[in-house]
Amino acid sequence: MRVRAPLRAGAGAGTVDRRGHLVIDATHLSLRRPAQAPIRAGTRTVPRARLLRRLAAVPEATVVLLRAPAGYGKTTLLAQWAEADARPCTWASALDRRLLDTLDATLAAPRRPLLLVLDDAHLLRDEAVARVRELLATRSGAGVQLALGVRAAPALPLARLRAEDRVLELRARQLALDPYESALLLARACPGLSTADAAALAALAEGWAAALALAARAFAEPDGPRTVDAFSGADRLLAAYVREQLLAELDPATRELLLRSAPLGTLSGALCDALLARSDSGVVLRELADGNMPIEALDRAERRFRLHPLLAEALVADLRRRDGAWEPEAHRRASAWHARRGEIAPAVDHAVAAGHAQRAGALLWDAIPAYAFGAEAERLDGWLRTLGSAPVATTPPLAVAAALRRIAQGQPGEASRLAAIDPPDAPAASGLALVRAALARDGVAQMRADAEAARTALGNRPGWRALASLLAGTAAQLAGDAAAAHEQLEQGAWPAGSGPLVEALSLAQLALLALDGDQPEHACALAVRAVRGMEQAHVAHQPLAAPAHAVAAFADAQAGALVASRTRLTRSQAVLRADAELPPWCEAELRFARARALLRLSDAAGARAELAQMSRAARRLPDAPVLRRWIEDAWARADAFAASAVEGPARLTLAELRVLRLLPSHFSLREIAARLHVSANTVKTQAHAVYRKLDVSSRSEAVARAREIGLVDGAYR
Repeated sequence: MRVRAPLRAGAGAGTVDRRGHLVIDATHLSLRRPAQAPIRAGTRTVPRARLLRRLAAVPEATVVLLRAPAGYGKTTLLAQWAEADARPCTWASALDRRLLDTLDATLAAPRRPLLLVLDDAHLLRDEAVARVRELLATRSGAGVQLALGVRAAPALPLARLRAEDRVLELRARQLALDPYESALLLARACPGLSTADAAALAALAEGWAAALALAARAFAEPDGPRTVDAFSGADRLLAAYVREQLLAELDPATRELLLRSAPLGTLSGALCDALLARSDSGVVLRELADGNMPIEALDRAERRFRLHPLLAEALVADLRRRDGAWEPEAHRRASAWHARRGEIAPAVDHAVAAGHAQRAGALLWDAIPAYAFGAEAERLDGWLRTLGSAPVATTPPLAVAAALRRIAQGQPGEASRLAAIDPPDAPAASGLALVRAALARDGVAQMRADAEAARTALGNRPGWRALASLLAGTAAQLAGDAAAAHEQLEQGAWPAGSGPLVEALSLAQLALLALDGDQPEHACALAVRAVRGMEQAHVAHQPLAAPAHAVAAFADAQAGALVASRTRLTRSQAVLRADAELPPWCEAELRFARARALLRLSDAAGARAELAQMSRAARRLPDAPVLRRWIEDAWARADAFAASAVEGPARLTLAELRVLRLLPSHFSLREIAARLHVSANTVKTQAHAVYRKLDVSSRSEAVARAREIGLVDGAYR
């Protein structure tokens, strides 16, 4: 990425120094614009058009400061600017032995517009600094623009100029290659790289041009990486660059701080002090971020810092060679430090990085419902994936967390497997009881008992209490105890620590209670709160969110908001993936709400299909009388709607529709009569009436005709 400085003198007027920069002899200095900036052989450059436009747009700036660690293309950009700018240009480097002569010649030159480029200006010595100060004091008003390429703050009086808005400063974030520039560099340096691999490498490098160029070179070597995943900061080319260009200039104590804190990734002065028994880490980190190191401050107060991931990988690889036992110890200390401060997520991060499953589970316990059913669920997934299936399955708190997460993802079978462990302590046993309650494999009475017992045992832990209240309240509602259900669901809907899906499902259950009580407006308000909360927490796309969307559609339909109802119905179907499975109570309520909304939208066939699925789910909860009542009421409504499908004298009665609904089954007419609690002769008479009105002569023809006009869907309910 480096280029030589553009030649500003006649033939033979310059030499190249050890870094490949042109050294200008002041005795031959002329201020003529060159025809072309020569590029060093073997170096591929990327045009920085967007940055050149920005530089050209500020001719009034006294100083243009390009400030970034090694490898961010400062020299390249300066050379391209010097080549493109119409003004006379003087180029020099702080490493130039004749720098003072060049600056003196510039001071003595006629007063006219001039671009003065000083590369590596952070290395300016006292005399050179004095000359530049004189230039700023005497020539800045005469059209001289000073362009500085630096790795660290130069020893120049820039604070006043900044206050006067006369400094344009581009740091590493602005100098980083953008995705287009990164792709262009890789296309030139490694043409065989696929588009996907190039994009992955660009994301890995985060615009660090030197890292990207070295990655391309590594891929071109015979023994180089074959996949992007195989390239890291530990690659020998990048590791050598880090040692020579970044670490070599640090003192031993600073190098040690950087090396031993590298496993942590995100650093703070207080954390590093605790980690390494120091008292100056904050100052050192600020100086590193301010100097020749790809470290960025994460806040304006410069309290927290982030290492470039490739730099961190290079340092960690070196650390493992020197002291293999330190990395897990560093994570253990960091986890303890964050835990003392009540910072649970980073404490778990470091416990997981150290491979301490037991500690991770203990730290996570109180927050498990919020993670399993909340916006940070993917972070929980990452922890569980990093630890591995065996440690998770044998660590009760983590097994509970994984089981609840599988329920949220629509994988109750996997949740059952995880819940089969034998917990060694009471809290874990209570957590597993809530998993069993959510799965409801033993009916609503056991679901309620498990949830209420767990709520008592887990005490005043907001997340666990809200989850237990949701499950106990739902079981009470399905058992017909509306008063108890309302009281418990109100507690589940309290958002503190519960997780937005728990809150949303509690509100959806309350909306169903309101709809049962003929309060559509109140139900709408509750359902809107449920959906809005899920959307704000970015969990509205999860399978377990489908019932809340469906209840909102039902409430909207009852309130007459049919367009909104159809939109919510579509959303409820979209979030329920084909491979997702819900617990039976969730499935039954989802299908019931969808069926009632579809009936209101005059989609009888769709409603009947939903009721068929609801009936199948309800069979797994035989002690839920409310579900049976909902099913019977919904079928009655569907039958009443369907009766109008056959008009005139041949219109079907409700009794005939009930018989027709059972004709697709394997039951005989006598068995159908038993299920409908009428005589066999009555069913036989009604069946023949159905055949006559549908203009068919047999049971199979009646079923086929009924399917055609949407009276049945062919599946037994």
